[in-house]
Amino acid sequence: MCGRFASAMTSEELMRRFDITIKENIRPRWNVAPSQNATVICRDGQQTIAISATWGQPITSVNKTMLINARMETAKEKPTFSSAFVSSRCIVVGSGWYEWSAPKTPWHIHLCDGGVIAMAGLLLRRGVKSRFVIITSAADGKLAKIHHRQPLVLGAGDEKEWLGGTAYKAGALCKIAPASWFNWHRVSSDVGEIAVDHADLVTPLKADEFLTTKPAQGDLFA
Repeated sequence: MCGRFASAMTSEELMRRFDITIKENIRPRWNVAPSQNATVICRDGQQTIAISATWGQPITSVNKTMLINARMETAKEKPTFSSAFVSSRCIVVGSGWYEWSAPKTPWHIHLCDGGVIAMAGLLLRRGVKSRFVIITSAADGKLAKIHHRQPLVLGAGDEKEWLGGTAYKAGALCKIAPASWFNWHRVSSDVGEIAVDHADLVTPLKADEFLTTKPAQGDLFA
């Protein structure tokens, strides 16, 4: 699963990575949570654009439960997502994501080169409002010791096919990203607070700051 992520890249980084035009500065976000807006890349006709969309789709109108992820294994067939998989795929851009190996034991996971993470997503349009979910896969290698799911991270060069290719070709891109692409480290449990949003959230914890009740840490470091 992916329930929090950081989106701290600049407009210039996104323009270079996705060959798009962005006319306004994008505010760095260090703790994007469900129900909040975030930047996604999508297609508008023949043009690739960046828009702001809300993370999560309410299950019903009478409660606050939201769908925030779609499983890679079932997204193509599940009625909730199948139409979007065919015609409304998007890329959720991030600088890293957070996962918890135990309560109050969060980790920040990011690309080894510190670059922009292209997380495969689905854009769910309801009226004038755009919402998105992040597609997840099984976790690879040592990442599975933190959590059994991870975002579906697209490989460099796969972005255009994901956004504009056929559903069949998009399905071929649904591959588990290898753990070797990423580094990860323990971070402060403050990331669990939705109102907290600052760069220190991705700072590695020092050894003496680790909780005393935690899984063995040695095997979890990249």
